[in-house]
Order: sequence, then C-alpha cells, then structure tokens
Amino acid sequence: MNTLLLKAELQKIWNRPIFELAMAFVFLMSVGNASTLYEITSQARLQSTFMSVVTDSLVQSMSFQMLPLVLFSGLLVSLSFAQDYEQGVIQNLFSLPVSRASIFIVKFVAIVIPLTLISWGSTVFMMLLNFQSTTANTLLVLQLTAWALPITLLAITLYAALGALISLIVKRTIRATFITILAGLFLWFITQLQEYTIGNLAEYLSFTPFKAPIVTLGRLIGVTYPKDALENALPGWGFLLLILFYALVFLVPAYLYFTKKFEVKE
Repeated sequence: MNTLLLKAELQKIWNRPIFELAMAFVFLMSVGNASTLYEITSQARLQSTFMSVVTDSLVQSMSFQMLPLVLFSGLLVSLSFAQDYEQGVIQNLFSLPVSRASIFIVKFVAIVIPLTLISWGSTVFMMLLNFQSTTANTLLVLQLTAWALPITLLAITLYAALGALISLIVKRTIRATFITILAGLFLWFITQLQEYTIGNLAEYLSFTPFKAPIVTLGRLIGVTYPKDALENALPGWGFLLLILFYALVFLVPAYLYFTKKFEVKE
C-alpha cells in the first residue's frame, strides 16, 4: 500500500511541466557556473592548487543552486499538502488503511528525494565536466561531491519542512505557496546584507538557515576561510548538526500537526 501511495504521489507532484522546470532551473544554475569553473580549471595546473579550486567551485555550485531549490521546495510542498486539503483529497487518503505517519512520510519523501537527486546529479555532472582531466582527478571530484549529497538533502528537508508546516496551517494552495516562497526569499535576502547595513550582525549570517548548509559543505571538504571568520567557529560536524537542528525545528511540528489530527475545523 505504501509503495502504491508513493508511486501515486510521485506521479502527482512530478507530472509535466514540474519535473522539466525543476531540471531546467537547477541545470541552468549549474551551467551558469560552468564557464567560470572552466576558466579557473585552465589555470590550475598544479595538483596543490587543484584541490583548492575544486573545493571552492563545489561550494560555489551549491550556493548557486540553493535559491531555486528553496523556491521549488515551497512550490512542491504546497502542491502536495495544501492542495490535497483544499480539494478534499486528504480525506480520501485518511480513509485508506494506512497510518497518518506513513502518509506524511510518503508525501514528504516524494518531494525531498527527487529534488535532492536532481540537484546533486546536476552538481556531479558539471563538476566532472570541468575537472575530469585525469583518473585521479575524477576520483577526487567524486569523493568531494559525495559530501554534497547529505548536505543538499538536509537543506531541502529544511525548506520542505517549512513549507509543509505553512501548508498544513493555511490549507490553501496559492496562499501557502506564496507565503512559503516569501519565507525562503527572506532567509536568502538576509544573507545578502552587508556589514555597512547591519553592522557586526553580518558576521553571524553564516549561522542562518540559508547560509549554514553552504558553510557546512565548505568546512567538511576543507575550504579555507579567513582566520577570524565565524565560519571557523564550529567544525564541519558542528555545522552539520546545526542544519539538522534547523530542519527538525520545522519538520517535527509539521509531523505532529499532521499525525495528531490538529486540523482546524472549517
């Protein structure tokens, strides 16, 4: 039953043109970064500089993709949760011999896993395209890009959980999509603020939900930050726990709301 439910949810969420749009947006961001990577790679002749170039480029690639991933997470979650409430489909799901916990997990997985694989697959493809000059270099790129998979998964989980919580409360597709996207854009916008605008608070932006996954990847693969930067305040696993905490802050309330029957009577 759960397998059939997952298949139905995947077909509903990833039907045309959603899948094509997600692929196009994520791939476009990767290609937009590719020319820069090629120019840098052409100058990286020494193995000592190759590692630094690859790690910096991988973090940059993930940074480029983060905003479209935020927007698509909000859109897809609204289509999955809020739309089912708005159209009354959720009552049919509740009548199935499947627990609410299983329904929530299926709906969430049907969004997070494909979107993660689209993003990570695009990253691996573009990184290999730019850095596969030798077998040793190819293996190094594959090893480093493997770190991007769990980081991307946690980042998308964070924004999907935020969207799920908003969708469950609002229960209106357009409204939930609009609020979720605005929330994601706000989290992105504050990371663009400069020190001359917000003063010393700018130093702490590396701990925000939008910037933390990018910093986490950088710390785990060995990107060098300025000695006094707050990116060095935590080890890589510390930032990993931070983004896991951010994800659970929204995921746990959404899960409890859905499974404990806290629906607002309409």
